[in-house]
Amino acid sequence: MNDKKRQLREVSIEDFDIALLRQAAREGRLFIAPEGTAPGEPTSDNGLQPVADILAYVQPIAEYSSCPRVGDIWESVLHDDRLAPLFFFSRYSSSRGMVNWYRVTVLVCLLREYGIYDKGIPAQRLHCILEGTQHRTNRYTGMSRYLFERAQLRALREILDKFKQ
Repeated sequence: MNDKKRQLREVSIEDFDIALLRQAAREGRLFIAPEGTAPGEPTSDNGLQPVADILAYVQPIAEYSSCPRVGDIWESVLHDDRLAPLFFFSRYSSSRGMVNWYRVTVLVCLLREYGIYDKGIPAQRLHCILEGTQHRTNRYTGMSRYLFERAQLRALREILDKFKQ
């Protein structure tokens, strides 16, 4: 199956032939990517684009933000070429393309430290709101393995500085 995936190619308007599409569909060779997903971009188990999964996950804590554009900040971070790969596993084929929820938790804590989320609310409480629990989960306790490095922190600060203007 992996060999077949590597042979996939994007179809341009010039290549579009309805007879070939029908034949491919009958033979089980026609696949359609979910809307909004670029070719080769990972999708999550539920078929949604992982970035949308992350944005939906952090939405419940938007009310604790001191910044009215917190959603735009998340969008910028998740689409930044320097930071976006951090939020998806790439090492093992079984988890490749899946969201790295530990890294999302780290970013929530960083945004709290940078004043985007109310510092009066403990990071652990924000985590519990995200998880819908009363107690911290392994996503909180395991995040220390996924801390940002200096260059990544610099990239994050650059994004945050754009929103302060």
